Amino acid sequence: MRKDFYSIIDIATMTGLSTRTIRTYLKNGLLSGTKKDGAWLFTEEDIGRCLNEPFVKESIRIKSDSLVRDFVDIKEKSVDSACSIFDYIVNSNEEAELLCDKIIEQINSKHKCLGTSREYADIKFSFKYDNNINMARIILIGPTKLVMEMINKCLE
Repeated sequence: MRKDFYSIIDIATMTGLSTRTIRTYLKNGLLSGTKKDGAWLFTEEDIGRCLNEPFVKESIRIKSDSLVRDFVDIKEKSVDSACSIFDYIVNSNEEAELLCDKIIEQINSKHKCLGTSREYADIKFSFKYDNNINMARIILIGPTKLVMEMINKCLE
């Protein structure tokens, strides 16, 4: 479901960057938005301008690469874990955004259902769309059951 406005947490979830990094981009003028009732809100255009900045693109690429590397490097895990990389052929930027929105919606809804549970908060997510080849890449890392559940629901 496409949203009119996105929060700092939504942008962090989409990019894999921390909320602190997103706030730094806002402070430094790489990201612009509007503040309503004390919370920053961003349109797709605001986010698009930020994500097209070369420095931001490189930060997201580095973060995405480190997710997989960190998963492989960690030798001991406290729960069964999965690292899944999915490449989807999409026909447009809009289709890619809808796919990303579905995943964010799943993460947010699951997080609300679990309340203070850390289980779903441990999901790491990266999304990248390459419009030159019409491919969306999704990286999900976390408890195996939750990663599989989320992918199945998003592909319905």
